[in-house]
Amino acid sequence: MSWDKTWEKVFSSKEWGKYPPEVLVRFVARNYYAAPDRSKIKILDLGCGTGAATWYMAREGFSVVGIDGSKTAIKIARRRFKAEKLKADFKIGDIVKLDWPDNYFDSVTDIASIQSNSYQNIKKIMGEVYRVLKPGGKFFGTMIAEEKNMHWILMEHFFKLAEIKQLFLPFRDLKVDYSKRTMDNRRAITKLWCVEATK
Repeated sequence: MSWDKTWEKVFSSKEWGKYPPEVLVRFVARNYYAAPDRSKIKILDLGCGTGAATWYMAREGFSVVGIDGSKTAIKIARRRFKAEKLKADFKIGDIVKLDWPDNYFDSVTDIASIQSNSYQNIKKIMGEVYRVLKPGGKFFGTMIAEEKNMHWILMEHFFKLAEIKQLFLPFRDLKVDYSKRTMDNRRAITKLWCVEATK
């Protein structure tokens, strides 16, 4: 299993990840807001944690599945969804081996979760992402670029542009942008890749 049990402590110790990042909102709006029936758009949220991105996409009417290795995170996500009367399917599982059939999802999203894995496992994860995406389905993810940003907890791999290009060779229409900002009163600089690709 690729998932690190330390995440249980993280999710148990504090409120974590209640709202989605703006880049995800833009991706979903740009690609799926015009769908005639949003409930027919199936989206898989990898490493969903406590369900911030899942929550946003479910509120917008999409059929969303969130998967995470942390029982605590999934419990928190389910509790929030129940309180807000939202629907989503939450699974406790390992994203290295996805339990869905080929060509199942319209989109797969990942907000900096795959990089908590070794590069070997990241390659397996992206192979699984490609497999479960429908032809024409889209991947969107964020990936932290700079290894010097050690304030990021439990990050095993930091991405270089060349690696991203290699990782997404089976895909088409690869788009890679980045945002850069300071954190902790300018003590750290964060560079975040925003990656979009089509099967």
